[in-house]
This record gives sequence, structure tokens and C-alpha cells, in this order.
Amino acid sequence: MSRRPGLGALVLGVAVLALASGCAMARPVGRVNIIDRGVPAGVKPPKNNYLGMPLRSGQIVLTESPDATSYAFLMLPDKFYPFTHAAVLSIEDDEPYVYDVTGEVASVPLHSRMLDNISGKMYRRPLFEYASPNIHTEIYDPPPGTDGEKMAAYARSLYARGDVKFDTHFDTHDHSALYCSELVALSVEAGGGKPPPVGPASNLPSISTIMTYLGVPRGEAYPVGLFAEPSRYVAALGPLPNRGAAWAYFEAKREVYRRFTADQRIGAVLAVSGKGELSVRPEILAFASEATRLFDRDPAPPQPGDPRIARAVRALADQRFGPFPDALDRGAGRP
Repeated sequence: MSRRPGLGALVLGVAVLALASGCAMARPVGRVNIIDRGVPAGVKPPKNNYLGMPLRSGQIVLTESPDATSYAFLMLPDKFYPFTHAAVLSIEDDEPYVYDVTGEVASVPLHSRMLDNISGKMYRRPLFEYASPNIHTEIYDPPPGTDGEKMAAYARSLYARGDVKFDTHFDTHDHSALYCSELVALSVEAGGGKPPPVGPASNLPSISTIMTYLGVPRGEAYPVGLFAEPSRYVAALGPLPNRGAAWAYFEAKREVYRRFTADQRIGAVLAVSGKGELSVRPEILAFASEATRLFDRDPAPPQPGDPRIARAVRALADQRFGPFPDALDRGAGRP
């Protein structure tokens, strides 16, 4: 459908892969390894640690979901951000728990807008249980000046109320219901910190269409990747062998974002069933999966921020979808 060498001549009409489309990843989702403890080799972990990871209350847990919605929401901001979901960490009786607001697809009734088929609430789960359904999990310290204990206490108090509903329309300004970024931002504020501001949304015609379809506010977006400040990185968990493989996956998604120009239709990336279920094109899934394997044989695989990741992923994209001049880049800058 593209008139430029963006995402290739993809044809709409593939079978629906449902919301669990990420299962096409070659790596097993469900196994949780500690990929990186955040403590340099040879350095003794701090006294207060969990399995060698320097965890504390108030840290922010960022995850990459295998759901097709992770590809829908990556398109909404005016530039690319990694990760799909955000939550608040709380250390209770020396065990890490995660507080988040999550939506689930309802079987009935069915509504025309996909997000109208979703309902949800606030959850409290052990860290490893929370991480297990995801492709990748990373933990970050909150913004400077945030009291982590107060931040976690706020999240715990909301959970104890038992009435927090999932905000299916992702309205950051109305706190009668919450979604993940909004919960983390309010928790940071409760801890005396300053969360990152809400940013602008993409102005591409196809993106405006999908925002209308999803029923989310147009003109603004609050991607969870705003909380992924590299200087505040703590640790990483998941089924992938190292952080480099995870960030190659993110780089593949960034490349999809970069190539999605004004003349592209959303059908080049996503398909929707008659029941409102979202799926990702198999060519896109295969590309992202292959990206995670680019450095499997490298004895010293690159880490996040290494330019070799972007070069290798772009070369793979050129091979699969055709060359894409930098002049056509629509602003897939790194946050």
C-alpha cells in the first residue's frame, strides 16, 4: 500500500492473530530471567537488594507487552518511545510487589470501538509474576526529588480503596479512572517529584484515524517511555538473553515508526477483525523477532545506546522492506 519504500507493499487481509499476537516472537514469553542486576561485575550489591538487584519502593517498572496494542500505541506520540506499560514498585516484607492499572478484553458486550470492549482495575502482583507475560521488563528510579516510600504508599492507598477503574479513553486530565502512565505520574507527584509532562501526539492522518477508533484524546499522548531515563536505569528482567536484544527489538519498532509516513495506511502495520480485535501484520512481527537475534553470536553484544544496534536493524529493514532515505524520516528521534 505504500507509495514509497517505507514498509513495503504489504497487503491487508491477513487472518486475525488476536491480542496475543506477540506469541509469534521466536523467544519464549513467560520465562523470567534476571538479565542485568544493575550492579557492575565485581561490585558487591548494596545491603538492601533483592536477588542482587538494588530494588526499593517507588521505582518505576516498565514492560514491553506482546499484545498487538503495543504497535497501535507506539504510533500515537509525535516521536518514538520504548515500552508499553508502566507500574509502581513497592517493597513489602522484603518482597517486591507491582501496582498497576490494567484493562482486559471483555467477551460481551461487543462495541464498535476496541477500547470500549475493555474493562479493568488496579492490581497488586509479585514482581516476577507481573513480568512473566511480557517480552521485556526494566526498572528505573523515579525522577529526582521523589520520595519513593511516599510514592509507593500512594499507590498502595489507591489499591486499598478497591474502586480504581481502568481509563479506557486514556484521559490524563480526568482522574476518576486511571491508566498506567497516569497512575505513575500521580504517584511521583505524591512523592514530591515532578513527572514528565504530557507530550504532543502525531498529526499524521492515519494516526488521527486510529486515535478516533481507539477513542483516545487527539492532540496529546503520554507514552510510558518518558519514564525510561537512561541515567535512572536499575535492572532488567525477561526471556531475552541481554538488554541489547531487547533494545534491538525496540529499534525494530522505532524503524516501523520511522517508515510510517503521511502516505501510509495503518493497514500496513495493523489489521482489525469484525469483533474489534487488533492484530499485527506477520511481516512486521517477523522483522521485530529477527531483530532480537541479530547479535546472538556476538561474544560481546551491544548494550542500549550502542550505534551498532540502530545500524544493524536499519540494514535488516532495508533488506526486508526496501531502502528508506533519512530525508523521509518523520522524527523517530530518541527520547
